[in-house]
This record gives sequence, C-alpha cells and structure tokens, in this order.
Amino acid sequence: MNRLSLSGVSLGVASLIIALYFHVRFSGNYSLSFDFIVLGTVLILVPPGLDDLLKRRRIKAIESRLPDFIRDVAEASKFGTNLADSITVASEGQYGILSGEVKKVALQIRWGISVDEALSQFAARNNTPFVVKLISTVIECNRSGGNLSEVLNLIANTSKETQFLTSEKYSQLRSYIIIIVISYVVFLLTVVILDLQFFPKMAQQLVPGNTASSLYLLNLTSIPEIENILTGVVIIQGIGSGFMSGVLGDGRYLSGMLYAAILASAGYVVLLLVGGI
Repeated sequence: MNRLSLSGVSLGVASLIIALYFHVRFSGNYSLSFDFIVLGTVLILVPPGLDDLLKRRRIKAIESRLPDFIRDVAEASKFGTNLADSITVASEGQYGILSGEVKKVALQIRWGISVDEALSQFAARNNTPFVVKLISTVIECNRSGGNLSEVLNLIANTSKETQFLTSEKYSQLRSYIIIIVISYVVFLLTVVILDLQFFPKMAQQLVPGNTASSLYLLNLTSIPEIENILTGVVIIQGIGSGFMSGVLGDGRYLSGMLYAAILASAGYVVLLLVGGI
C-alpha cells in the first residue's frame, strides 16, 4: 500500500473519529452521523482500492505477455544458444509493459549477473503465484539441461492454457456480480418504498387521539429510529455486496473495495435524495 493509500485510510479514520466525537458531544446522544460514516468509508476504501486496481492491471498485463516472451526465448534457443543469450535476443521484442522488465533482465545478464539470479529478481519484482511458478520452472529447466527450446515451448503453451482456464472460470463467476448488484438495488428500492409510502402512513396512524394507533407497538419517535437502522443496513449491505463482488471478480477481497465504496455511497445518496434520512 503506497503513501496515497495510507493517507486516505488515515484521513478516513480521522474523519470518523472527529465526526463521532462532535456528534456525541453536541447532540447528547449516540446516534451516528451517517454523512461522516459514508465519507469515512469512501476515504478508507477508495485510495487502496484504486492502488490495488492499478497494480492488478499492471500485473495482468505482465502475466498475459509473459508466455509470449518465453515462447520467443524458446525460438531463439533453437539455434543452439544458451538461456542467457536467448533472453538477450528475445528482449528486443515488443511485449507491452513487460518490455521494460525483460530489458532489465537482459541488461543484468550483460552486466555479469547469472541468468538464474536475474530471473529470480524479476519474479521478486512481480511477485504473483503465476509469475513465480513460471519463472521457477524456467530456472529448473535451465539447470537440468536437455532440449531447452522444446521444454520452453511446452512451458509457454501450458501457461497460456492455464491463463485461459482461469479467465474462463472468473468470466463465469462475474455473471453473479450482476445478480449481487440487482439484489442490492431491489433491497434499496424496498427501503425507499418504506420511506415514501409505509412510514408516512404509519405516522398518520400514530398521531395522538387516533384510536387505530393502539394497533401498533410503536410511537412517533420510533419511526426515525427505524429509518436510521434501515439506513445503516443499506450502507452495510452495500459494503458487503461490494466485497463479495470483488471475490467473484478475481478471487480477492481487495478487488471489492471500489465496489463497496460505490454501492454504499450510491445507496446512501439515493436515500438522501428521496428524503428517507
């Protein structure tokens, strides 16, 4: 997590603490200020969420082109060159964001660093299970000897197939994100209908002197409390749905931070606009 993320988290936590302190200090009760809670939630979730999104895009770009680079190394090794020379030759190709990384590996090899060490440093800089496993396999292949070109081609093809299967898996799971969002919208609409239709009529029935009010185990002060509870539930539901969307999207809770911030803040804004808070 970089400085931007840490600053956002610190500011969000500070906003929550300050808001709760002054709200309790001047209002005399412990009813939470949802404005500051939502603001703090957004400030806590958005900076690290954006940071994670940018990092994941970079990693995915590297992982998608790494098998192509391995395949080009295999092609270069067909002429009898060793792995170090093959990497140097293949590093002249265009691999998008991966190009800078492979050129760095080639430069380290030219400076006299062993190919195993240069590849290990590359894996450490881009520390994901896919990259580490692929690079470790290449290093073991180089140490064991044999037909380098054939083995590297096999590694490249296998890794491409693994990427395809993983992509297919999460593509199918992403359809459930739509279901989660629709479920949240339905719940939000239910709360809006309660705020616009049910609670006003209930308030009319609970006016003093109305004999029908005896049917309810409530009073007029209970309605705002119920609305506050529903508002809190909308925010919590938005955060939970967001994190679940991240898990279904790529298997990580961190990916759900932006979803959580968007759903929670959007639900709260809708309640503000309809006057339910």
